[in-house]
Amino acid sequence: MSYNIWNEIFTAREASIKLGKNPKYIYFLWKRHSNILLKDSVKMIGRELLITREGYEYLKILSKKGE
Repeated sequence: MSYNIWNEIFTAREASIKLGKNPKYIYFLWKRHSNILLKDSVKMIGRELLITREGYEYLKILSKKGE
């Protein structure tokens, strides 16, 4: 089985929707330099904001605690 880096990266919009949040949720956290985001888990590449799977999984745990 080969390793595919694209399985480890989401767009911020896609990850926000998967979390059941507003599509701009992660963007707003990033823009406000929120402590909720894992360090270096979100990065702007060109015009697209990306988040690592690790960062997404961390937010998923936090959002389940908040329910």
